[in-house]
Amino acid sequence: MELDIWQGDWTLPSVDLTCLQVMAYAKFSGAPIKIKKTNWPLSRYGHLPVFRHGKKNTLTTFDNIVSYLQKQNYNADGELTSKQCSDIIAYTALLRDKLYPALLYIWWIDEKNYCEVTRPWYAKVLRFPLNYFLPGNQQRAAQTTIDNLWTSDLIEDSQKELALYKDAQECLNLLSYRLGDNEYFFGNSPCSLDAIVFGFLAPLLKAPFKNATLQNHLKQCPNLQQFVQRILQRYFPLSPEELEALRKKEELEAEERKEFPHKWRDIILSGILAAVVMLAYAAATSKISYPHIEDDEYDEEYPIDEYQEYYDDKEKEKNR
Repeated sequence: MELDIWQGDWTLPSVDLTCLQVMAYAKFSGAPIKIKKTNWPLSRYGHLPVFRHGKKNTLTTFDNIVSYLQKQNYNADGELTSKQCSDIIAYTALLRDKLYPALLYIWWIDEKNYCEVTRPWYAKVLRFPLNYFLPGNQQRAAQTTIDNLWTSDLIEDSQKELALYKDAQECLNLLSYRLGDNEYFFGNSPCSLDAIVFGFLAPLLKAPFKNATLQNHLKQCPNLQQFVQRILQRYFPLSPEELEALRKKEELEAEERKEFPHKWRDIILSGILAAVVMLAYAAATSKISYPHIEDDEYDEEYPIDEYQEYYDDKEKEKNR
């Protein structure tokens, strides 16, 4: 069994929520899946993840992959009651209806996040020519999904944003209440709901969003933060190489933060100095005046008649 996924970042094994959900379920169920980080979704399916088992079994959605794994006796929900299985269905529908649209908005529609986080990340990891057009295609698809949530075209974008955040925050509050002090949502072992919630929350918690409204709300739910960290540490620990790369990255970022105020101080001081020099030069040039000699003044100091007489006397002496 193989699974093609988007690569990870920010201590996550993948930045894609569906990839994370499938990877988590595979870990929870014990399915021996070989992970392949491709960043090249050019199969006929056009996206990731892509699950393969043999030549005839190729699946791309979380539900289909989980159903297939359960038929292969890799079932993370095997110990649950029928009531708990029904609850999983209800919570999954709630998450997809109320939380997922807000995540789409944060990643692909919010201008600041898209321009400074999402698009640069995909442009960096994708190969040519996908890095030029795939982010834009994803953004347009996300915009269509968001627009289809409203039947009226008269609703302003700001109203849509408020509604999306409101639903998502209420959903996070409900998840936090349901989890309580437990490690997982149904007992001491993770199930498919834990995989789904983990996939939704992990990128929201870890990505360096510039507009962090919903991320900050998640951080106000400490049990959900601990839930994400618990799964990352137990099922997706970083390798020694990844830990070393993370350490170097954090040191570099800390150094940049340390230099940042000094950099701006130097820029500001240089600007002030340049302005002072320019003003001083302008003031100096405006004060320099060149004397204007009037004809009368010139004649008074050097009378032309006297000068002519002096010249004539000199000529007479030479002729003698």
